[in-house]
Amino acid sequence: MIRCIVIDDERIAREGLLEFIKAFDFLECVGDYANPFQAMDLIKNKEVDLIFLDIEMPRIKGIQFAELVNNDTTMIIFTTAYSEYALKGYKVNAIEYLLKPVFLEDFTKAVHKAKRLYELMYPQDSQFIFFREDGVDHRVHIDEITYVKSLQNYVQVYFRDNRHMIVHKTLKSLQETLPAEKFIQIHRSYLVQSKYIASINGLTAMVNNTSLPIARERKQLLLSLLTNR
Repeated sequence: MIRCIVIDDERIAREGLLEFIKAFDFLECVGDYANPFQAMDLIKNKEVDLIFLDIEMPRIKGIQFAELVNNDTTMIIFTTAYSEYALKGYKVNAIEYLLKPVFLEDFTKAVHKAKRLYELMYPQDSQFIFFREDGVDHRVHIDEITYVKSLQNYVQVYFRDNRHMIVHKTLKSLQETLPAEKFIQIHRSYLVQSKYIASINGLTAMVNNTSLPIARERKQLLLSLLTNR
């Protein structure tokens, strides 16, 4: 999860970016500020991965503030109405530059660029995944996950010992993160680690002593999986 903040002295501009951020499962907004100096403690404590930073602000220019940040792990995406700032922005290691008014298409390209850089900085251990629940990051061994249930913008993750946790992710985004060779979607609401499927009876799969529904069009694939296992 990329922790981000929005710094802009215009309230409407901040609200627009906050709405865009909500559309991406890999972004978590941890603050928005009209006064950039109020964000400095978060940044110094390395609690921010990405800053959406306005350039033209009354207290301090965004480029000057970026120079104060000056670290190798905090990414910056500049937002401004003045295109002539673009070159200066890149001189302070901004990863992208968004011209106001910011459109979702441009925002999407910028944050996916940030995501790629973040994954290069923090490569994920293929055996483990981090889930955030109630503000706490939990390191989970992938082999402990039995199945995942969709709750619209959240998922309920179940484990071999019958524990479960609720995580702010969609089923689709989690499926993209988990190894495809281990997990199969048996229903629009259920993602299952295939080795935990004990049996299939009609349109029901038994997973860790729990009956889960199977979509009709997925049944043949599951039967083939069990036969070849």
